[in-house]
Amino acid sequence: MTRVLAASAFLVAFASPVLAQTASPRYELGWRMRLLERAWMSTSREQHEHVLPQVEAAVQRFFAMDMAGVAAALDEARFSLEGRATPRDLERFTVTPTARLIDADRRALQLSVSSLYTTDFVAPITLRASCRGVALPLEPARIEAPKPGERRDIRLSLHSLAGASGDVVIEIEIGHDGDLRSRRQLALALAPKLQERLSALRAALDALPEVAPALERETLGANVTLLESLAKASNEETDFPAAALLADSESIVVRAAKGERWFGKERAGEAWMSVLSGKNGARVRVFVPEGLAAERKVPLVVALHGAGGSENMFFDAYGDGRIVELCRERGWMLVAPRVGFMGTPVSAVVTALVERFPIDREQVFLIGHSMGAGVGQQLVAKDPTAFRAFAALGGGSGLTDASGLASEPIFVGAGERDFGRRGAEALHKSLVGGGSGVARLKIYPACEHLMIVIDALPDVFEWWDGLLAAK
Repeated sequence: MTRVLAASAFLVAFASPVLAQTASPRYELGWRMRLLERAWMSTSREQHEHVLPQVEAAVQRFFAMDMAGVAAALDEARFSLEGRATPRDLERFTVTPTARLIDADRRALQLSVSSLYTTDFVAPITLRASCRGVALPLEPARIEAPKPGERRDIRLSLHSLAGASGDVVIEIEIGHDGDLRSRRQLALALAPKLQERLSALRAALDALPEVAPALERETLGANVTLLESLAKASNEETDFPAAALLADSESIVVRAAKGERWFGKERAGEAWMSVLSGKNGARVRVFVPEGLAAERKVPLVVALHGAGGSENMFFDAYGDGRIVELCRERGWMLVAPRVGFMGTPVSAVVTALVERFPIDREQVFLIGHSMGAGVGQQLVAKDPTAFRAFAALGGGSGLTDASGLASEPIFVGAGERDFGRRGAEALHKSLVGGGSGVARLKIYPACEHLMIVIDALPDVFEWWDGLLAAK
């Protein structure tokens, strides 16, 4: 399955009353956070120091449920890192389609333009759209700038895409009569006979026999629900390759109806799965490297996101999905389960993947950020032998008795101005006090809670490389 087309980064577990009337706050903040992460990774520590107040303000406003303030702070930090002297007036606008999965025969799609926060800009704005270099007419193409809580509806013509199908990206430019310009992308999926295929998929799912493998059955149930949502006024947090997801689901259901498996070592790339755990399915996102072979088992990285996030966080955020590239370079597998405040069934997830993929069960690496670091700490303390090593970033807490972890490789990282630093340092102190000679602590300068994963990931993987080399 192809890489997702856009962002899911600064995810929230609730909706702002203002933003809920217009764009999805999860999607919009995620998109802005991903742009900031790209700018962060391409700039210096000195520049990071300069924008830390804005990044910290975004985190503070997040916990204050001020989503408009979060968006403004993220945009301000990014503009500063990019060295842009132009004002952010046009960055505040959002462009939201009424659906992201549409029939290939559809000739028009409604877009809604709204505003996340307030600036001094009040002039009319103009919009242009294109796909693969071909202009797509908009009507009207010039509108009055909406204020927060307002919405302007425009019509996007799809006539130029007649006959096209698959996942596409629509380029949108927002400007006005001056020199200001803002660009963004809309991910759309065009599928022939969409409603007929969705109905058939739902019916086939409901008719699956008992011999259908549990992993395929659970995954299909989640996929069909997601696809039906994307075909309506979707409020999803990220861009999904919906056309590919639909085609894959149709193939999965055919296999499952025969009692055959779909997921395995030959399915390289990224995918979403649902692993049966108790009576419920645990939603996970996985990366499978190319060239897996039964005779050569590979390490598995289990990545646990922070509060308010999802299984998409490590793939679409945290350094623009940097962990995926680090695993790809090494030929390792990666899984990111959805984590709740009650934890996540990591053992069931790992067991399900080991049954399908050539994974070295002795080389399972665990990493967690913020809440995920706390959940990871609990998992390691409960069963130290389940993981080759553990990395806790921006989180954790002191242990009353850490003697059982004295020989376990644990990396603890926190930002210099990270509000999770105290807990991280307490965790490391208790590990050392429990007799550990292998626990490591690193405090990252010019870094706070949100960016600690980006800054620490290279060190974590280098540390894991060293552990494997010393095996």
